Amino acid sequence: MNEDEAFIRAIVDNPGDDTPRLVYADWLDDHDDPRGSYLRAEHEWAATHDPSERETLRQLAKKLDPVWVARVSRPPIGVCCDRVRFTERGPIIGNEDIEQVEKRLSGQFCSDFRAFLLNCNGGMPDPPHLPYPDVAGPGWKDTDMEIRRFYTCFEIESERDWLEELHEGVNPLVAGMAPFAETRHDLGYLLIGIGNDIRGRVYHFRDYCHFSADPAHLFDYTNSFAEFLTRLRPKLPTTYVP
Repeated sequence: MNEDEAFIRAIVDNPGDDTPRLVYADWLDDHDDPRGSYLRAEHEWAATHDPSERETLRQLAKKLDPVWVARVSRPPIGVCCDRVRFTERGPIIGNEDIEQVEKRLSGQFCSDFRAFLLNCNGGMPDPPHLPYPDVAGPGWKDTDMEIRRFYTCFEIESERDWLEELHEGVNPLVAGMAPFAETRHDLGYLLIGIGNDIRGRVYHFRDYCHFSADPAHLFDYTNSFAEFLTRLRPKLPTTYVP
């Protein structure tokens, strides 16, 4: 592990602690690296969530590696969560490992999902709940789904094989997606677009009808993986309004 990667891992492994972030910024400044300015701007934005500061971030990020930006930035800009903890992570991997999986999947991960794999490579999220898409049925309020687990990079291939068999010749969208998590209760999966037209979009597949391949069970969820992470929350009570 080089020095740069060690600083990033210190940020990832200490969510909510700004000290590793600022130490890294100082080190970058000492090396005349423009990423130091970005880290300080991200730190200021996280404290205020000022829209103007977010625009400053966008402008600074345009000149930097998008995967690096996603690794060190908090959602919805990046995937470095300070309000979500991931335990039981997969093994630490590098870009070469991810490229091998992309080759097997015949697709390409977006920058923020690649950043998540480099940072955490799967795991158990806390909090683990997400609001359902607006398809739960008339009368239902505050329903949610619980994530059973996020896959590690090396587990994606076997789940893809299962989904390919399930959807063969029925739902062409799934051919451009890869599952990254499974949900309890609805036998569901969360999938991320890896094809050109849908790369980075997150989908929810609700397999509640005995593994039916009906395309109606696939729902568009968020525009990006980083945005998806902002929706993780503690469990809300399920209520029904007649």
